[in-house]
Amino acid sequence: MGRSDALELERRTRRRSPGRILLVTLIVVAAAILAWRVAVFAMLGWHFGSDFDERRFDKLEQQIDHRQAAFAKADARMRQLAADHPKAEVITWIQARICVRDPGRPEECDPTTPKDKATYEALWGTDVILHQSQDKDRVFFRFYGNDPPIYTLMYAPADTDTESYADTRGFRTTRSLGPGRTLLGPIPDLDRENKQWQYD
Repeated sequence: MGRSDALELERRTRRRSPGRILLVTLIVVAAAILAWRVAVFAMLGWHFGSDFDERRFDKLEQQIDHRQAAFAKADARMRQLAADHPKAEVITWIQARICVRDPGRPEECDPTTPKDKATYEALWGTDVILHQSQDKDRVFFRFYGNDPPIYTLMYAPADTDTESYADTRGFRTTRSLGPGRTLLGPIPDLDRENKQWQYD
């Protein structure tokens, strides 16, 4: 065997070595996984994006419009609670209890009165009603639904610039339901979500 033949054989052996085959296989697998992740996230973006928000808004708007008086009554009651607790950072109201958190103090909760419970039960799909000091003139009705993402109905003064507010706080989409009432889509960014609802 000549020297050139030996060199060619060596090159072929090197190209087909188990180490090189394994490396190529790993690169191919990594590329396939990356492509799969991109496809999945694209599908999720489509499913949970603005088109999905519009469909959820349609359903929420229909149910809320049928119960405008009930939501207005709950809004007024929460504003009364906020006036009764002017130092509260957060007030949360669910069917069974109302909780108040003052600065530097643990949350204190009381069972809802029969009247408050009836007011809450007259609503549709509401998981919690919320008032917080960083949004003093606003009341939020939050709809968790069976699956994420979470949607919110905001009661605010009629002259509120809701689009600017939503952009500043990170809400993905909005829909006006009339003066002082706005549906807010989810906040995709977890840090901004935590900051908005004071989870930290």
